[in-house]
Amino acid sequence: MTDQDPTRWIRAGWLIDGAGQPIVRKALIGVRGGLLVSVGTAGSASSDAVDVSNSTLLPALMDAHVHLVFSGSLDDRVRTAQLEYTLEAAEAAVCRHLTDQWRHGVVAVRDGGDRLGATLHYKHTHDPFKDVPVTVKAGGWAWHAPGRYGRMLGRAVPQGASPAEVVSAQIDAIDHLKIIQSGVNSIDRFGHATRPQFDENTLRAMVNVAHRAGRQVMVHANGELPVRLAIAAGCDSIEHGYFMGEENLRRMADQGVCWVPTVVPMSRLAEAFNLRTDQIDIARRIVDHQLDQIRKAVRFGVTIALGTDAGSQGVDHGAAVRQELALFMAAGMRIEQAVRCATVCAARLMGLTDRGELRPGGRADFLVVDGSPDRLIDGLAHIASIWVGGRRLSDQEVSSAGSIHPVPPSS
Repeated sequence: MTDQDPTRWIRAGWLIDGAGQPIVRKALIGVRGGLLVSVGTAGSASSDAVDVSNSTLLPALMDAHVHLVFSGSLDDRVRTAQLEYTLEAAEAAVCRHLTDQWRHGVVAVRDGGDRLGATLHYKHTHDPFKDVPVTVKAGGWAWHAPGRYGRMLGRAVPQGASPAEVVSAQIDAIDHLKIIQSGVNSIDRFGHATRPQFDENTLRAMVNVAHRAGRQVMVHANGELPVRLAIAAGCDSIEHGYFMGEENLRRMADQGVCWVPTVVPMSRLAEAFNLRTDQIDIARRIVDHQLDQIRKAVRFGVTIALGTDAGSQGVDHGAAVRQELALFMAAGMRIEQAVRCATVCAARLMGLTDRGELRPGGRADFLVVDGSPDRLIDGLAHIASIWVGGRRLSDQEVSSAGSIHPVPPSS
């Protein structure tokens, strides 16, 4: 950006800044050189502005927990085939799903792993200027204990090997470390918790390796004990956290541990056509329990980042962000709070310090959605325009996301 660059003005009916502040009515923003130079209310300087005064403007969205190799298909044949992908087929799936994210206004994702490390390989071999312009934070493989849940998401620590040494050998290649500390939710036994995969000392040693290398640690954990051990070991985020309990929520608030609740996968199972009636009932009860945990987390001051677990059964890339936002609001969040989870909080978790908030000096990445904020969730299904680096992308560019060339994403 130089002093000679012209300032482009955009006038919006409403503005949600991403930081959780009250909605600004009759907003005016100024963009120069791909950055925001002014964020405020409309005044005399707005006469030559781009007019979207019947729309809501908000930061471009982020998804802090995805699995880009997998689709949200409910078809058992499709899901089985995904488990047998070659690296080439898996990378093609990553590209498709990044395009789906982009079309739904998502500009950054945090991947939770796959058995081939395909998402990590894709990131290292593809140019975001020439391919889909979504920032990817990749952990490569999720690490799990031998014989325990996690094979489809990564690798087991070899028998007899030191988990910390195994992690150390690949830490420089990844953006964050993903550890699997429990099993998955049971839709046959409400509230059933599996035993921890790693003890506290083992977890702490793995976390220390990551932190010394400047990498954060995301831990898949459900149930009171698995979550408690992960928090005690110094993890940066708890992924899922079903049935972790009030005391763990208080610990997370006290220690600054972020929570990524991923409610939408269970919500989608509660609507699945291929489950028994009793399983659907349990899935619905689990959703209600998780929403109650979110209410408590907000009350205690836990930082919540939006992640969808996209690629799980019924959880489609991109569209799931809107669904998770709706669930956060069902838990009592105001729209400003919910958007903050999908922007500022997710950006911080991914280390994207210049993104997520509409503020002077920040990147001018934002969405324009027709209508007022009370219609935002529905409106996100049909985004009016996506702006990247202060440049409005045409409808054709948005529909063919892999061919556009916006300003570089943050590393």
